[in-house]
Amino acid sequence: MPPIHFKARVSQVIRHSAEVVSLLLISEKRLPRFRPGQFIHLTLDPYDPSTHWPESRVFSPANSVADRVTVRLTISRQGRYTSRILAEAREGTEVWAKGPYGEFVVDGSHGCDRVALIAGGTGITPFCAFMESALDAGTLPVRKCFLFYGARVPELLVYRELAERCVQSLPGFQATYFLEDGAHRWDGPAGRIRAGRLDLDAIVGALGPGSAAYYLSGPKAMVDRFRADLTGRFAVPAGRVLIDAWD
Repeated sequence: MPPIHFKARVSQVIRHSAEVVSLLLISEKRLPRFRPGQFIHLTLDPYDPSTHWPESRVFSPANSVADRVTVRLTISRQGRYTSRILAEAREGTEVWAKGPYGEFVVDGSHGCDRVALIAGGTGITPFCAFMESALDAGTLPVRKCFLFYGARVPELLVYRELAERCVQSLPGFQATYFLEDGAHRWDGPAGRIRAGRLDLDAIVGALGPGSAAYYLSGPKAMVDRFRADLTGRFAVPAGRVLIDAWD
C-alpha cells in the first residue's frame, strides 16, 4: 500500500529530559502496514490537500504499528523545528503525518545471518519496531543480532527495557550499552555496560570473525564516521553497511 497522509492526536507525552520526549500518536484513520524501520514525516501545522505539504521533520516509529492506529515517536532536540515540537506538543494536540517510507529493514537480504544494530541516542527508534515485531513473532529473521545502544546518561537509554525483553526471549539476541556519563549508576546486568561513547573498534571486536551486516542509526556525524570506518579500516563491503535513507 502506498504512503498516505493522516491526521493524528497526541494522546501521551513522556518527557525523558529537557532534550528528549516521546509522543504517542493516535491516527484518525487506519494506517498502512508498516515495515519495522520505516519512517514518517511529521508536522505540527494543518495540512490542506489543495496546497503544499507544510514544513515537517522525519522520524522512525518506535513501535511496530501492529494495531494500524498507534504511532510512538521519540524525538531529541536537534534544531529549530524539533525544539518547536518539544515546546508545543501536548496531550490533545493535533498533528499531521505522511508515510510510511523507507527500506531500513533488518533482514537477511544482505547475505549475512549476523547483524549489528548500532544506535546512538534516539537512533534506537527504528530498531524498536524491529524488536517489537521479533518479540511478537517469537523469532529473529537472522541467526544472530547484536544491539549496541549508546546514550549520554542511563535515563536516556529509553528503550533499554524492550532490549532486555529481547535478550531474555529471543535466542541469538544480545545487547551491549554505552554510557557517556553515569555508568557507575548502571543497575542492569553486569558485563554489558561500557563507559564512554559508542566505540566501533569494541563493536567490531565483540562480533568476532565472520561476515556481518551493520545497521547504523543516530546522529549524522556518528553515522557518517562509522560508515567510513567500516568500509575503510574494517573492509566491510558497502552493501553490508546500511543507514536510514531519509531523502
